[in-house]
Amino acid sequence: MGLFSKKSSKNNKDMSNTNQSLTPEEIAKRWEDAYRANPSVYEKEGEDGLLIGFALTEDCDSIFPLVPEEQWAIEGKKIDNWIITMVSLTNPQGGIIGQMEYHEAMKRLEPFFIAGSGNWMMIRAMTHDEMDGLFEGLPRRLV
Repeated sequence: MGLFSKKSSKNNKDMSNTNQSLTPEEIAKRWEDAYRANPSVYEKEGEDGLLIGFALTEDCDSIFPLVPEEQWAIEGKKIDNWIITMVSLTNPQGGIIGQMEYHEAMKRLEPFFIAGSGNWMMIRAMTHDEMDGLFEGLPRRLV
């Protein structure tokens, strides 16, 4: 097993539809076409430990794990530091909108969930303004 490994999980194909305006066929098609988030590993500057980050890009349906600790480990050890970086494609200067602690981000993203399957949730494509609005009352930079 490598340094960063995906834990085995039960991934049933029953997708719960959190958006009742979409048909099961529409949900299945969007699920198939959505970006599936993959983590990146970073060393924390000036500290021991690692930081695991995901990118959420505007204008793209994306599938994220609800509890990433259940999906991945590093050399079999639990990872404690998870973040989501919100990325702009349409803002004139582009780049990072901000970074948020993973579980706080998932709570704030709940209104944008379309469907779920096991530990995975599909987040609908969001606008720059919607992503920017997630940071109300929070700092924009974690690392």
